[in-house]
Amino acid sequence: MLATLTVDAELLQTAIDLDTQNTKDTIVEAALREYIYHRQQLKEAVMIGAAAADRGDVIDGETAIAALREKINTWRNEAS
Repeated sequence: MLATLTVDAELLQTAIDLDTQNTKDTIVEAALREYIYHRQQLKEAVMIGAAAADRGDVIDGETAIAALREKINTWRNEAS
């Protein structure tokens, strides 16, 4: 499909400079594929979270953060 897009020239040039794909078309196509992939991953994560919430399999934020901090401290201690 042929589409006409208005894209920030500096943004596009930065993308071209960062990638081995050096045409506007390949950069835009790669960006769209990445966007779609990440949106699908986000949608899946939301659906998993919603299903867990519906089952009552969730914990409050403070408890979750405390558990994560404990894991980080354990990893740091093991690395020392």
